[in-house]
Parts: sequence; C-alpha cells; structure tokens
Amino acid sequence: GGIADGRGVAAALALVAAGALLGTRFQATAEALVDPSITKAIVESGAEDTERSKVLDIVRGSRWPAKYTARTLGHPYLDRWRGREAELAADASAKRDYQDDVARGAVTPLPVWAGEAVDLITDLPSAADLVTTLAEQAEQALARAGRH
Repeated sequence: GGIADGRGVAAALALVAAGALLGTRFQATAEALVDPSITKAIVESGAEDTERSKVLDIVRGSRWPAKYTARTLGHPYLDRWRGREAELAADASAKRDYQDDVARGAVTPLPVWAGEAVDLITDLPSAADLVTTLAEQAEQALARAGRH
C-alpha cells in the first residue's frame, strides 16, 4: 500500500516484494466503479486529509476485521467521535443518528477509502493508460537504480 506510481512499484520490487497494492490509484481511473464525487475527492486530497480509524467501521456496523483500521478521507463522524471509539461502540443512538444522517443526505453512505498515496494522484487516466505508465515508470526507476 501507499503506492501510486511506477517509482513506488519499482521500490517494492527492489525490496523483493511479489507485487504492490495500488487501490487508491485505481479508484481514480476512468473505469472505476465509484461515484464521481469519490474520484474528485481523491484527486483534490492530500495525505494529510486521510486518517486511519475504526470510527466509521463502528458507526456503520461494519464486519471488517476489528484488528484492522481503515484509512479514509475526512468525515464528520471522525471529527465527532475521534478517540472515543469504545463510547461509540456502546452507543446505539449514535449508530441510529448516523443512519438518519445518511438517509437525509447529511453524510455520505460510505466513507471515501483512500491511502496516503493521494498526494501522488492528480489525474483520472484510463486503467489501461495507468498500467502502461506504471510499467514505464517502474522500468525507468529500476534501470536508474541498476546504474548506481
């Protein structure tokens, strides 16, 4: 994770990784099956706009494995419940409030899942063009590394 360009892919490969996860980068492609507001938010955000937290999983009643936290862009419920996850988990009315806020459009039904690599995402290419660019960038970075 945390990779959004060919240089990052090359770094992972140089460290003997079998591959790299570029989830946020592929959310910001022309074919991504996400609402346009999500791709817009990703392109316009920076790493400082992301946060790793259990708050949104708790309030949504997600079955996501509890040992992992999710990294998302900012959200009103993060601001409201940050640092009070245990209190939130025990508060059924807070979960109902969230559902009510979603129903009336006050908050989005899903968080914008995004990693710190958003700093490197400035466009919305096709997935095919992105793969081509990533491969070219990785090849160039690995060739440069081989010269040193």
